[in-house]
Amino acid sequence: MSYMVEPIFSEHSPHPVPGTPGPSGSPGLYRLTYVLAVPGRNVVQDEVNFEKQVRDGDSLLEVSPETHYLELIIGIDPTQMDTTMRVNVNDSHRLRDVELEIRADNFAHAQNVGHDLVAPVLSRWAFLHDVAITSSVVQIEELTTQIRQWIVPFVGAVKGFSDIEGVSTEDHRVLLSAYREGISSTEPLWQALSLFRVAEGVSQMRQVRSDAALARGEVPSEPSERVPNDVAAIGAANDYNLQDSLRPYSGRKFSAVLDSIRPVLRNAIAHLNPDEDVLVQDRWSDLRKVESSLPALRWIARQLLDAELQAH
Repeated sequence: MSYMVEPIFSEHSPHPVPGTPGPSGSPGLYRLTYVLAVPGRNVVQDEVNFEKQVRDGDSLLEVSPETHYLELIIGIDPTQMDTTMRVNVNDSHRLRDVELEIRADNFAHAQNVGHDLVAPVLSRWAFLHDVAITSSVVQIEELTTQIRQWIVPFVGAVKGFSDIEGVSTEDHRVLLSAYREGISSTEPLWQALSLFRVAEGVSQMRQVRSDAALARGEVPSEPSERVPNDVAAIGAANDYNLQDSLRPYSGRKFSAVLDSIRPVLRNAIAHLNPDEDVLVQDRWSDLRKVESSLPALRWIARQLLDAELQAH
């Protein structure tokens, strides 16, 4: 979830210099705070309490009791100014969050630049200390207007329990396992790989049955699903993430959609060939490619798996 908070100032108090109206932001200085988290423990949130979420930042990296914060000077290249990062410490003397100020065109650009600066630092710390580390809540403040944006990963919705059969086959358990991994992980790249395994697994099972039918002299009867022409009818009325993700594939067969996504996501994530483009979690542009495709990939994987379980 993304929240935008715009302050309302008293008519008697000095107002900040106005920026471009609306949530997009305007060129200028932005202060970013990346709240650190221990993977598997405090990555997602279950309440809207921004200040508390920053205070609750945590990691497995500890400093001495005398250390109140760390300061990092990040040199990108000789043509750009160095960036200063302040790493704050929580009450348990563990690294809590990373703060930095950057120049950006708008909120989206600030998130792009900030991610590309902070994520490689976390990756270095993970290797250097051999410890798991990630970030959770991101706070971005446009300094000229004091408008703030928070990007918060939330716990999923509670669903009513309904399994009254409790039956699965060995082949289907492989697919169910991949689907569970895909929707349980908080790492987008692993989500994409797991959900692709579901879609490709169903396709392989269908191909085996089609080949067997042809060998018997029969006409294969496997389904061939398509994305509806009107994607606005899919999911909840306000599920814009899913609808926007599916819109480029309106009316196309699932197989064609997967063929177009495969080289962009699956191959680029799984095949670590240094001579080809590889998607990595530390580059914002790569992360956006994955996150924009994930809702469509998850929906298609679920449709395929559901059809497989219902028919067989």
